[in-house]
Amino acid sequence: MPSNSAVRPHKPCAAAPDPYLMKKFLLLPVILLAVIASASAQEKLRVVVKPAEPFAFVENGVLKGYSVDLWKQVAAASGLAFETRVVETVPELLEAVQSGTADVGVGAISITPDREKLMDFSHPFFKSGLQVMARSKGEAGAFSAFRSLFNRNVAEVVLVLLLALFLISHVLWAVERKINPESFPEGYVRGIWESTWWSIATLISGGCENKAPVGVAGRLVAVVWMLGGIGLTSYITATLASAMTVNTLTAEVSGIDDLRGSRVGTIGGSSAQALLEKSGFNVTAFNDLDQAAAALESGEVKGIVYDSPLLRYYLTENPAAKFSLVGPMFDLQDYGFALPLGSPIRKNVNATLLKLQVGGEAGRLEDAWFEEPAEE
Repeated sequence: MPSNSAVRPHKPCAAAPDPYLMKKFLLLPVILLAVIASASAQEKLRVVVKPAEPFAFVENGVLKGYSVDLWKQVAAASGLAFETRVVETVPELLEAVQSGTADVGVGAISITPDREKLMDFSHPFFKSGLQVMARSKGEAGAFSAFRSLFNRNVAEVVLVLLLALFLISHVLWAVERKINPESFPEGYVRGIWESTWWSIATLISGGCENKAPVGVAGRLVAVVWMLGGIGLTSYITATLASAMTVNTLTAEVSGIDDLRGSRVGTIGGSSAQALLEKSGFNVTAFNDLDQAAAALESGEVKGIVYDSPLLRYYLTENPAAKFSLVGPMFDLQDYGFALPLGSPIRKNVNATLLKLQVGGEAGRLEDAWFEEPAEE
């Protein structure tokens, strides 16, 4: 007899967990941490720096300079992490920024129309311009000293002296010839001759032993001439000394136009090189100012055209160099931070830079790095 009890269905046993899936699950936190770390590393801006004292330079393995310190302040205030890499030339910096292998270019980077076509820039933070540095030429010898006296200032002094002698001699002769004919004869030629002799002797030595006015008017003229002669003598001495001093230190060139037809030095890849070549100058490019200065000293180039603040700093750091800056600044420019076209940080950088400028932090930093004002 069949059993009335229901047949219970068979429950299948649960499948064993897949070891491979378990490993994936356990590795997931590690993978997530790696992705987060990678993303964090990518957020660091790649900053390239071109040394150009005093804006950027390496000292004892540490990057320093006005532009470097200003960028550090901008980055800190903007919450931007970054890592730096030093390049040797301006073209290297510009190429890195233009190609996107660098996010920021820092140094003495001029903002020019040609560069603006290839990359973006921050707001300007320093006013600059080009200037000429030339050899200072000292001339020695009696002939050189004598030749230096032939200039407009000395000629004016001589004319003033002759006019003063003419007037004093005539006034003194006019008031003394009647009462003192022995010293100042009544005849015009002899009288003026003796009166002029007295005026010259008094101017040089303060008096004339064998001649002297005896009348009240004559003595008043003598007092005026003696007192005036002191000032006139000082003026003559100062003018002659100035003329001879200028002669001992004069530049071989007085401006950019004097360099046409001669070899001109500058720094390779700089805005100065682009301008000089565009203007038809015979340009020799050097890696740095030290090389350019050596070429100037040897006579390989007649002058160096480069950024005025960098030339001024070089002369300050090398006081023994027999160079001088000549002529005014030209091709006025601004320095800024170089950024790739469409840089996402440009707006943030500009806002922070303006805040530092308005708040005075940028000005205080500039005062700390530059003894002279930024603008001439």
